[in-house]
Amino acid sequence: MSVHHQSYHAHRSTDARSLEVVSQVGLDSSDLALCLLEQSPDCVKILSVDGTLDFMNCNGLDAMEIDEPEKVLGQLWWHLWPDHSQAMVEANFRSSLGGRTVQFEAFCPTARGNPRNWSVNLKPMIARDGPVVSVLATSREIGSA
Repeated sequence: MSVHHQSYHAHRSTDARSLEVVSQVGLDSSDLALCLLEQSPDCVKILSVDGTLDFMNCNGLDAMEIDEPEKVLGQLWWHLWPDHSQAMVEANFRSSLGGRTVQFEAFCPTARGNPRNWSVNLKPMIARDGPVVSVLATSREIGSA
């Protein structure tokens, strides 16, 4: 089994939560929504309103060199960043909870310690009746540090 295939199966257990999240924002609660997230070449994450990492697509797991997704899923997202960036990442996340799309660039090494710079986009996922139900975080590598 390939690493990519293993990664997919390792985080498949988050599908139920991810489907619940995407259905709350009006998307069809079928595998189509998750398939679309999986097709992105970027690192795509779904964060709960408390900042917990609920989902990361396979390309994100590969980009972040995460071999064991269960070690990062369920963690506060900003705790996965270097100590010096955590307050800034959390503040940007909190801004996105206010309904704004937020963009920033920051350094964060991979799980294996390889240096990376990332362009990050935080998009609030808003339910049909108005509240933010989660945050879609998309990260793209913009070069090595």
